[in-house]
Amino acid sequence: MFASEVLLCLGLFSLVAFMYSAVGHGGASGYLALLSLYDVVPEYMKPIALVLNMLVSGIAFFQFYRQGHFLWRLFLPIAIFSVPMAYWGGLTPLKDLWYQRGLGIFLLISVVMLLWPKRTETPALFNSADSDSSTSNTDAPDSVNKRVGWWNKKTGVAAFMGAVIGYVSGLLGIGGGILLSPMLLMIRWTHQKQTAAISAAFIFVNSAAGLYAFVQQHTPWITTAQKLGGTADTMLAGRCAFGDPWFQVVAILSVLILPVLLGGLFGSWYGAKKFNQTAMKYILCVVLLIAAIKLLL
Repeated sequence: MFASEVLLCLGLFSLVAFMYSAVGHGGASGYLALLSLYDVVPEYMKPIALVLNMLVSGIAFFQFYRQGHFLWRLFLPIAIFSVPMAYWGGLTPLKDLWYQRGLGIFLLISVVMLLWPKRTETPALFNSADSDSSTSNTDAPDSVNKRVGWWNKKTGVAAFMGAVIGYVSGLLGIGGGILLSPMLLMIRWTHQKQTAAISAAFIFVNSAAGLYAFVQQHTPWITTAQKLGGTADTMLAGRCAFGDPWFQVVAILSVLILPVLLGGLFGSWYGAKKFNQTAMKYILCVVLLIAAIKLLL
């Protein structure tokens, strides 16, 4: 019985990584949903989700970038403020109750975003209003990069959007891609695979900033000052690499990292090619909805 439960758990994490990476996401909201279903302590959930998020989003970014879908001129204004805001959000303390409520609300928003109907028209950011040319070849990333100016009203909006999502990302221990992607598609700034490439890079840098902030708050080592102060064996017993929470975090990650890595590799490979994700999207929404209800109630 125990072995079958472990295999089911590993399979679910691998499936989440597969589904998320197929659309350029890291899967933090899915990992957090599963961790909450398995009653993992909130203090452990954030670093676990961020590490797995970086792993999968990095793989997804490589696959989509290699296929030529990444747009530097759109990514930079979004990321330039999101990274410091994600770091700030990671430093913001949240009580377990508020963290659970906030995460539950976020998971509900994620379900809405995943189910929101996507537009298929030409991306508005790349229309002739932002360019001296009126040619219609807007699908090619190279022509897009040449036609978009470095800074204008829309990139200013992109920077503000990145800052807000970055702070929420650091606060909740996610990458923010599940919020960024639907927004980019709804306002018709990018196509599906361009969105996936930008989201993957966005998730990686935000997750790294949030993880760095968490490590600063929960140092996995004991400093010389702490030793001299005589606090190493008492006040900081739960903050060293061999204590709580890092021992549990490393133990859980050592079990999850291989299935998540495999799921991310296969998912991003399929997503960067051509992949119909409709049915799997609804399955993912059910998982997120169950976890949201559990966290809120």
